[in-house]
Amino acid sequence: MTPDDVEGSTYDYSGKHYILEAVLIPNMGHLSPNSACVLVREMIDYFFPDGFPPTSTVGMVNSILGMSLIILFLHYISRDSLPYPPGPQGYWYIGLPNSKVPSKKFWLTYTEWGKKYGDLIHFTRFGKHYLVLNSLQATRDILDKQARITSDRANAQLDHISHTEEITSLHPYSDKWRKSRRLFHQILRADATSQFRPIQTRQIHDFIESLRSSKHTLKDQISTVSQKIMFEAIYGLEISSNRDEMPTNSRETLDVDVGAGSIITPGWDGFKYIPFIQYLPSWFPNGQLIAAHRVLGQMTQDGANKPWDAVQEKIADGDHSSLIAKLLSRTDPENHEEIHTIKWFGATSLAAAADTTMSAISTFFLAMSLYPHVQSKGQEELNTVLGKGRMPTFDDRPSLPYIEAIFREVMRWHPALPMGIAHDSLEDIIYEGYYIPKGTSIYANIWAMTHDASIYKDPDQFIPERHLREDGHFDNINSILAYGFGRRVCVGRYMANDTIWLAIAVTLAAVEISGLPNENVEDYYGDGALW
Repeated sequence: MTPDDVEGSTYDYSGKHYILEAVLIPNMGHLSPNSACVLVREMIDYFFPDGFPPTSTVGMVNSILGMSLIILFLHYISRDSLPYPPGPQGYWYIGLPNSKVPSKKFWLTYTEWGKKYGDLIHFTRFGKHYLVLNSLQATRDILDKQARITSDRANAQLDHISHTEEITSLHPYSDKWRKSRRLFHQILRADATSQFRPIQTRQIHDFIESLRSSKHTLKDQISTVSQKIMFEAIYGLEISSNRDEMPTNSRETLDVDVGAGSIITPGWDGFKYIPFIQYLPSWFPNGQLIAAHRVLGQMTQDGANKPWDAVQEKIADGDHSSLIAKLLSRTDPENHEEIHTIKWFGATSLAAAADTTMSAISTFFLAMSLYPHVQSKGQEELNTVLGKGRMPTFDDRPSLPYIEAIFREVMRWHPALPMGIAHDSLEDIIYEGYYIPKGTSIYANIWAMTHDASIYKDPDQFIPERHLREDGHFDNINSILAYGFGRRVCVGRYMANDTIWLAIAVTLAAVEISGLPNENVEDYYGDGALW
C-alpha cells in the first residue's frame, strides 16, 4: 500500500471508518493525512496479519502489544502534531548550552529576541521546557485566563535542600499553597492593611531622619526600612540597622538564591532537574551551584527561625501583642501544620519586603536624581496642596495626583523582577497554533510589556505624566504589572503599595535628592534586577 492508495484523510478497515488529520512529528517534518493513514494501516497489518480478533494465545499477546503501540503512536502524533513556539535551537537533552542562555540583564535579551521570534519564545534545558511571554495579550491569555493550569511552581530535589519550597510564593500549586494563601489574604487584603499604616508612617519618618545622619549606604538604609516595617508589623520586633542583625538576612538570602540558579532567570534552574544531582560531588560541573543551595537552605531556615524564636520568647514573657502571637492564640497548640503555616507566613513576608518594596523605593531615588524636573514638580504639588513643611499622610493621597503618577511610573519604569517568577503548567496547552507541554516554566517578560513603544511613548524615559488622565482617575493597582499575574499575583501588593507610595511622598516633602554622576540606569541594578 502506498499513500496514493488512500484518498484524502479517511480510510476503512474491518468495517470501521477512520478520519486522520495531518500531523507534524518533531525531527520527521510534516506527515500528510495520507501518509499518517498508511503508517497506521501498516502497523495494523503487521501486528494482525490474520485479521482481528486473534484466536490463539500468541495472537492475543501480539494484539495487546500491537494495539498498545498503535495507541502510543496515535497519542504521540496527536499530542505533537503542533509545533513548539519559536525560539533558539539547542542540542539533544542539553537544550541551549550555558553560553546561549542569557544570565545578565536577561530581560533585555528576551525583549530583543522578541523582535525575531515574536510574543512567545521557547527553548529547552536538560529536558525542561521554558517559555517567555513578551506581550501583555499572551500573558493575559495564558497566565490569567488559564490560571487553573498555569499556577504551579517548579519543584526539584535541590528545592528541598534549599528549603525555598517553604516560602509561600514558591509553593507548588497544592492544598498547602491554598491554605497559606488564605492566611495571607485574611491579613493582607485591601481592607485589612490599614492596620499597618501607623507602623509604616513611623518607620518611614525614621528613615528620613536616617538619610540626614546615617553613615550607612542608601541601599542599606532602604533595605533596613523595608525590613523594619515587616518585622514590627508581623513579629512586633524593633530592630536596628546593624548589618549583623536580622534586617539584612532576607536580602542576603535573596542574593544567594539568585546566584544559586534562581527561578527568576529562565533556563538557569535547568540543572536542578538532572536526576540525582543532589548526590553529585562538588567538583562536578555546576557543583558550586549545589553547594550554594546548601548554603541557601541554612540561610532560609535561619531567616524563618530567628524572628520566630524571638516572638516565642516574647510570648513566654507574657507579650501577646504581635500579629504572630495573635494568630497563634487562635490556633490549637496541637495543630502543628497550622503553626508551620503561620511560621512561614512570617518568613515569606520578610522575603517579599526584601525585593519588590526595597527595589521600588531605590528606583524612585534613582529616577529623582536623573529627572530633577520631576522631583521639583512633585515637591511643588506637595507645597501647594499641603503647605510647606507638613508631611503627607495616607489621607492626602487622593489629593496628590502627581505623586500618584510618580508612584505608577516607578512601578513601570524598572520593575523589581523584570520577568517575575516562573509559572509552571499543569497540563498541555495549545495557544495560537503552538504546543506548550505540561511542566513548562512560563515567564512573563514584564519589562517588555512596560517598555512597549506602541503603548508607552519613549518607554525608557521616566515620564509620570503618561499616567495622568483628564478625569483624574487612575487604574486599580491590580493593573500594575510588577505585581504579577493569575493566581500567583503578589498577595501583599496592597501593603507594598502603601509603603512605596508613602516613602515617595514623605521623601519628596522632606529632602532634596541630588544627581548621580552615572546616568546609565542599568548600572545601578543587579543582573537579576532588584537593586
